[in-house]
Amino acid sequence: MKFLRLMFLFTLVTAAFAPVAEGAPVGALKQFRVPTANGQPRYIANGADGNRWFTEGKDNFVTPAQIGRITPAGAVSEFPVECNGCLLNDIIQGPGTTLYFTSNEAILGRIDTSGVQGASTPMPNSSVLAGNLDVHGNDLWITDFNNNSIWRYNIVSGVFTQFVVPTGASSPADVVVDAAGIVWFTEPGAAPGKIGRLNPAGARGAGTFTEIPTSVFPNGIAIATDGQIWFTSRFTPQAVGRLNPANNVVTIFPFTNVGPQSIAASPDGSMWFTQTTKGNAAQIGNNGLMAESKEVKGSETFGITVDNFGNPWYTMMAADKIAEFQLR
Repeated sequence: MKFLRLMFLFTLVTAAFAPVAEGAPVGALKQFRVPTANGQPRYIANGADGNRWFTEGKDNFVTPAQIGRITPAGAVSEFPVECNGCLLNDIIQGPGTTLYFTSNEAILGRIDTSGVQGASTPMPNSSVLAGNLDVHGNDLWITDFNNNSIWRYNIVSGVFTQFVVPTGASSPADVVVDAAGIVWFTEPGAAPGKIGRLNPAGARGAGTFTEIPTSVFPNGIAIATDGQIWFTSRFTPQAVGRLNPANNVVTIFPFTNVGPQSIAASPDGSMWFTQTTKGNAAQIGNNGLMAESKEVKGSETFGITVDNFGNPWYTMMAADKIAEFQLR
């Protein structure tokens, strides 16, 4: 494995705080139970087949790990995953019909939209732990909490490349890639928490990092249709944040005891995020106006994605359900 030379660029940031204004609910909640008891559905993604695909976490390590599929009509199927009592984490649609997933094992897993599991690919470092994923062209990007790194896996060549984050113990959590191929990721372990920016082609191909400090501890990350970078902070101080990539200005929308977790972009330019503690999903726009789905106490909402109609689909870990909030 080739370790890469990295450049660390400090960027000045202006942080602004904005109040969150709540609006009325804008849709109807539908809930679909996962067949396996204690399945603990975790992350969810849109599949190339028009269905939603999700991982089942099963942190008791008793029930075999599974990947689930839910149709637009709400029919759920489950597919066992061959692993050594693994805890599944993120999932994403790759090129063609293959979805990729991660776990607490140092492997990159794959499953076809037909439900057939493909051969897993070992990571170059055996200590890589349960990263989050994004895909850009034929490149798959993976966060590596344990090794303070961002990995690139080229699907065609099968080659991994490691980019080590300059700030030690930054603990990269989530990752997203913009249209230009720039990689954005959250650093909840840094003090203060940061949003990282990686230009893979910078420094003669060795990668150029910029790290932008925030006043919170970013976790989930996604890009809006206008190119703005949005992120969540589940732990105190709780918030949703927006970063303008043109000037690195960060705006924070604070919350109290709702548990912002995962975030996804909607076709209408807004963002949807799960509120794990409150048990629902919420929509927020650039103006800070927010609307929420119905609260389901104790459901522990977690992963989220948005379909082509703008309807958010999200997992309920504790309730063993998949939810769809159908907009009116």
